[in-house]
Amino acid sequence: MKQINWDLNDLYKGFDETFKNDLNKLDKLVKEMANHLSNKTTDDITYIEKALKYDEEITILGRTIGSFASLSSATDVSNNEALGYLSKLSAIYRQLTKPNVIFSRYLTTINLDELAKSSKLINLYVYNLKKDQDNAKHLLTEQEEDLYAKLSELGSRSWTQVQTLATANLMIEVDGKELTFSDVRNLAYDNDQNVRRTAYKKELEAYEKVDDFVALALTNIKREVNTINELKGYESALDKTLKQSNMRKETLDAMLSAMHDFRPNFANYLKAKANYLGHKDGLPWYDLFAPVGNLSKTYTYDEAKDLVFNAFTSYTPALGNFAKKAFDKNWIDVYPKKGKRGGAFCSNQPQIGQSRILLNFTGALDNVSTLAHELGHAYHGEMIKDNHPLHWSYSMPLAETASIFCEAIMNDYLLTQVNDKKERLSILEMGLQGDTQVIIDILSRFKFESKLLENANRPISKHEMNTWMLEAQKESYLDGLDPKQLHPYMWLVKGHYYSAGLNFYNFPYAFGLLFGKGLYAQYLKDKESFIKNYDKLLKLTTQADAEDVALSMGIDITKKSFWMDSLSMIDLNIQEVIELLQKN
Repeated sequence: MKQINWDLNDLYKGFDETFKNDLNKLDKLVKEMANHLSNKTTDDITYIEKALKYDEEITILGRTIGSFASLSSATDVSNNEALGYLSKLSAIYRQLTKPNVIFSRYLTTINLDELAKSSKLINLYVYNLKKDQDNAKHLLTEQEEDLYAKLSELGSRSWTQVQTLATANLMIEVDGKELTFSDVRNLAYDNDQNVRRTAYKKELEAYEKVDDFVALALTNIKREVNTINELKGYESALDKTLKQSNMRKETLDAMLSAMHDFRPNFANYLKAKANYLGHKDGLPWYDLFAPVGNLSKTYTYDEAKDLVFNAFTSYTPALGNFAKKAFDKNWIDVYPKKGKRGGAFCSNQPQIGQSRILLNFTGALDNVSTLAHELGHAYHGEMIKDNHPLHWSYSMPLAETASIFCEAIMNDYLLTQVNDKKERLSILEMGLQGDTQVIIDILSRFKFESKLLENANRPISKHEMNTWMLEAQKESYLDGLDPKQLHPYMWLVKGHYYSAGLNFYNFPYAFGLLFGKGLYAQYLKDKESFIKNYDKLLKLTTQADAEDVALSMGIDITKKSFWMDSLSMIDLNIQEVIELLQKN
């Protein structure tokens, strides 16, 4: 199988003179901005406008430099040159730590609404400035913020790399073959139950080689999180995450309550699948992703591209042509290989009007949906590329809006291509596999991380982590899974736990799925009207709170009823899949 690697040349040709010159230019800009922020010698409007202009320049250049280094590292986690430049980049940005504290504190002394009336630039970024104004109350002194920025390089950021290296370089022997971590996890989709079971057992055994030091890494990351949040006056890590997410606790509570209420519906589906596959005590973990029905084929990457193009074109030709552009311009790194990080992600590059997508494609039907999902992220990037530079970043919950929507388009298209009931069962059930992960498994991850943070005032052993993960899975999956064959090491698998700056990076996926389902329901009711407004919504995601973005489409996400309605759409598929499973 010939590797298909993404083309990074539009960022840089390598860590060459151009890259190094830009790094020096960035360092100069950062120093100039630091000096400006630290020495207010002009009137308020001039002071703020100049700060914003510096911020725009640094955002454009820094994003290009940082993306090239991080994307280079993603396909080769042992790329020491890339890691070295990422460290240098962090050191450059640290020069702004103290000045940013000074600027944020200054913002608390002025009336931004009044200044915005006299400045187009301040008015343009008043949303950002008000966020900084609000966050100022959680700042330490300039010296303390600077010290923490330096120490976190030696602390949480280094511990994060431990998990990345442990999983990316973990080779697992299955039936005499040395496979990568990603390859083994992808065997969960194999047509042969014996292969799935063997891969599951080998995977769990392999984690025993690295679980001690990865558990130490996770413990220390979360201990650091609790320590710094307490110092900064946050109620909890969740409190900080909600502020970062531009989302209210009222919204999260409404969504989690709806998810909790729907657990029995998913458990019924899992028990029906267990019976279909010949299990009596619930579904064993290794069969969660077992294909059912009569669509057992695997797809070449070319076939996957054709399916996605046709599905996207069925929505609008513009979306189909966008996918074709991503394929033709080599934006995608396709296949697994040793040293490549696992999973999949999309990295938007609005400064060059592009995106880059990492896959670990092995040909399963689920991989086709993943391709559509990540291209949805890229389309989101396409919609925000014309926003101003400080409006290029969307919050975590809204980050999944376009990806889930594109996944829904893909699944609906696949259903139009089949007439056989067994093939329909395959496609519907594959969609439910994803829904179960994003609703029920996300619920278990939220419960586990909550427990972890509650106890992260002390060292936590791998045994405790395994126990808490199993408890969280039992509470979330109910009797849908075989309690004797769960996955105690899911804390080691998911890289989202290992960021001190992004805690609870789990519920945004549920938000994205259910918000995307709600939007898709609107699309089905009035396609022409929806298409006109949808792109505007995606543009808005970088400059408004989640509640206001939803209200732009007439949706109140603080109400549990919205989330229940979205889950009801999934329940229609659950009922049909249960019926089809019982008949086959």
